[in-house]
Amino acid sequence: MVAMVPVTRLFADGDGHARFEDIEIPLAPGDPPPDVMSVSRPFQASAVLFGRGPAGGSHPEQPEHARQLVVGISGRVEVTASGETRTFGPGDVLLVEDTEGLGHSSRSAEGFLAAFVVLKG
Repeated sequence: MVAMVPVTRLFADGDGHARFEDIEIPLAPGDPPPDVMSVSRPFQASAVLFGRGPAGGSHPEQPEHARQLVVGISGRVEVTASGETRTFGPGDVLLVEDTEGLGHSSRSAEGFLAAFVVLKG
């Protein structure tokens, strides 16, 4: 059995509209002994940043400046893409790839803390 990490992908479709897609990143080895750690394929990153969004904060619909993995640490944030809204919290992983097109918006009623892993390429 292959272990998987659930990830929400945010991307721009062919018409430039931001969309969500639920994907899974496989870990290897597929069925390790209990004392062996499983890992994913490597992601090439150029920077890791920690960011805090204040309670009541938001940003308008816009594309992201770079591909990135956003990992929730605390709090919650709502992200809206083409009319669909999803809420992300601690432990959730969002693969942001909508670097072109109309982009997405976000807001946080309670504020949030996240790690942003800026990906190369």
